[in-house]
Amino acid sequence: MPKQNYSPMNIKYEKYLSMEDVPAGKILDVILKKRNISQKKLAHMSNEYPQRICDYIKGERKFTIKASISIEKALNINIEGFFFKIQANHDIYTFIMKEERKKHPDLSKLSKGLFWDTRIDKINWIRNKEWVIQRAFEYGNDIEIKEIIRFYGIETIKQVIPNIKNKWNSNTRNDNYQKYIL
Repeated sequence: MPKQNYSPMNIKYEKYLSMEDVPAGKILDVILKKRNISQKKLAHMSNEYPQRICDYIKGERKFTIKASISIEKALNINIEGFFFKIQANHDIYTFIMKEERKKHPDLSKLSKGLFWDTRIDKINWIRNKEWVIQRAFEYGNDIEIKEIIRFYGIETIKQVIPNIKNKWNSNTRNDNYQKYIL
């Protein structure tokens, strides 16, 4: 495998490789706007159809290795498979997020009022456990707190609650921690 060229020009593109939550097409769009290159011009430079460039940007078409390399060459990005790698990272991220969203407490035991500022069906219960636990212990009723304890387990609660630095509603949170955990 050829060695990557890490010139100053490429270092600024390295950051995009770690942005797993952003689709490759959006990154292509940002690069085109920063460099003031139209989709039509890129299509001509990369020998791709203009509609394909548009489809990549909209996320309606996946990058092939061939398309990724031809677009990289046209944009003088010397990181092999740049857009294809970003796409793969995003696909992995999307898959993991979907799997994590399948894991949740019994939503019938949680009121929408407890999570008044967000849609309860959109919460990622795994990645946002600290926030969820804090919210339940500050505003939850008996049933809601018990369900959060059942879902996360006492050990997780014991790790999270003492590390919350926010003073807001700390009396209620600490009272519930004493009542349900200690």
